[in-house]
Amino acid sequence: MEITTFELLVKRIAPPPAPANLARRVVQGYFLTITNLESKDLTFRVRFNISRPNPIDPDRTLFNNVDLLYDIAGANIPLPLSGGVNSTVFGGSFVLPARQTASLQLLPKIGLFAAANPDFEVRGYVTLRLPRIGGQPQSDTPVKVLINPEIRGTFLPNGFPGGSIEDVDQINYPLAIASGKALNEIASDPPLVFVPGLPPILTSPVSSEIESLLLDADELEKSQSLVELMAQLDKDPQNLEKLSDLLSKSNIPIRVSPM
Repeated sequence: MEITTFELLVKRIAPPPAPANLARRVVQGYFLTITNLESKDLTFRVRFNISRPNPIDPDRTLFNNVDLLYDIAGANIPLPLSGGVNSTVFGGSFVLPARQTASLQLLPKIGLFAAANPDFEVRGYVTLRLPRIGGQPQSDTPVKVLINPEIRGTFLPNGFPGGSIEDVDQINYPLAIASGKALNEIASDPPLVFVPGLPPILTSPVSSEIESLLLDADELEKSQSLVELMAQLDKDPQNLEKLSDLLSKSNIPIRVSPM
């Protein structure tokens, strides 16, 4: 499910050659409040799809520049964020107990704030899905969630971490939800089923869904999906070649071939 766009910033509002005393710096993060309206615990996976310039710019990617945090009613809990230096898709998973509300936060790392002239800027869009658990859907019917995405920004003195504490300010604003409503339904990812004798995997409807999953899956999800895939896939040489291509696209250094 597509949720919204997002934009992260750590930069001076008015970069040089503007006078330093006119240029406070802004630190901007993405916040997603989400409620599980179902009567059972659910595991969600959030995906951040970024727009990346060509050539690669280390100040225009989430890689090594952000923290993904999660909390319900206590301290923030760091979540692993998948994705590498060349990635345009980054993802993380979290468990949301029944009838509970959580805050999911994608924030620039604190180390970026102290740069003399920070210029971190990343934008993209956010999706949310209900991944398989143990190869099986989490629910036979779509699950109901409430979502509220927003951007929160902090304005700091340009000389931060020095400068006057009175020069700190904050702002937040809601983001338009793709569905146009706060109450939404998310269908669980279907089980992976491959029937021997069908056309090669990358020409089947299932293949694009697998490619999408492997693109931002964590290591456990990749391992489980590969085991399921290789256990059910017809061992036709063309299928195996297509599978090798899919693994290469997903940055998995494995090739498969007939015995």
